[in-house]
Amino acid sequence: MSFDASQWTVEELLARCTQQPIDEAAWREFVRRFHQTIRSSVMRTFHRMAKGEADRGPQFTDEHSEDLVQSVYAKLVEDDMRALRQFEGSHDDSIYQYLVIISVNVVRDLFRETKAQKRPKISYSLDQMIEDNEGPPPDDIISGLDGLPIGRSQASFTTEEIERALNRTIRDKNRDRDLLIFQLRFYQGMKLDEIARVLGPDVTSAKIGAILNRMIKRLKSALEKSSRR
Repeated sequence: MSFDASQWTVEELLARCTQQPIDEAAWREFVRRFHQTIRSSVMRTFHRMAKGEADRGPQFTDEHSEDLVQSVYAKLVEDDMRALRQFEGSHDDSIYQYLVIISVNVVRDLFRETKAQKRPKISYSLDQMIEDNEGPPPDDIISGLDGLPIGRSQASFTTEEIERALNRTIRDKNRDRDLLIFQLRFYQGMKLDEIARVLGPDVTSAKIGAILNRMIKRLKSALEKSSRR
């Protein structure tokens, strides 16, 4: 009996992809639907992060970025396809957000490991993040991570310090989504409407701005407490 794989829901497709033996038709459909999302997320993250590695540019070539695309697929199938089995989405478009999170983290893990091995950690201030982005920050963000008005901020923090503070303070049910929004905005320089397109119809640009504002306020408080210790 013939079938049309393009008509499968995301739930049906993932169920077939996690079967044993391997369902080749299901994986061909998975690649058809999602490869471009995975590749574009990897490439965008890779090239943005590589800009900060000018002194070691030869270590981060396009060949490496293509290898990272395959690393995302490896991440999806490791441990008996645990990442695919763990996926839970409120709608079919949630899978795109999920795959972007995995893709971004695969690339960032590579850069984090390389930095730890080769040289001291790079520091960032919120001012620097904003300058690297295209366009102004959300309207009611008026101070940097150290609490000083934008433009007068002196303190800087490593990405590891920022992420530790985020992990301590962001514990809502949408934690993975909010952390992704922060990464896309401040590490990749995506505009709010671009992030909205990545995340799907449930998240508007205005909502993303409100989420970022809330996260920045929590970050300031957490980092101020840490700096006093």
